[in-house]
Amino acid sequence: MIYVVIQFSCIIYLILNLDSNNFDLAEYLLIFFATLIGLSAVVSMKLDNLSILPELKEVHQLRTQGIYTFARHPMYTSVLLFCLALMLSNPNWVAQLIMLILFIDLILKSNLEEELLTKRFKNYPQYQQKTGRFFPFL
Repeated sequence: MIYVVIQFSCIIYLILNLDSNNFDLAEYLLIFFATLIGLSAVVSMKLDNLSILPELKEVHQLRTQGIYTFARHPMYTSVLLFCLALMLSNPNWVAQLIMLILFIDLILKSNLEEELLTKRFKNYPQYQQKTGRFFPFL
């Protein structure tokens, strides 16, 4: 639960401190791709599989199709791209620190999720080896 609290605290800080007057093409492109990736993840994951908590539901199914072919955690990719755009609109040292905290939080949260997925799905390690965590090939 602490991962979710930290995640949403970082997002809220970045939203409240954005400077929309400083948005240029880069920020708009980041938000566009964040939205595209996030929506693709929701469609691929299906609503019955979604959870903001790092836990698996009873009926959880491993998704490796669609956007999940390229990244194991595309929702986190979406959050990172969206928050990067917000941070770039007002790139003070506090916003940069918040972005770093968010990144570390999502790594730790995804580590926990991957432990759970490895325990539940025997083929998860093979999927991990061929798919990037947040970005393809990384």
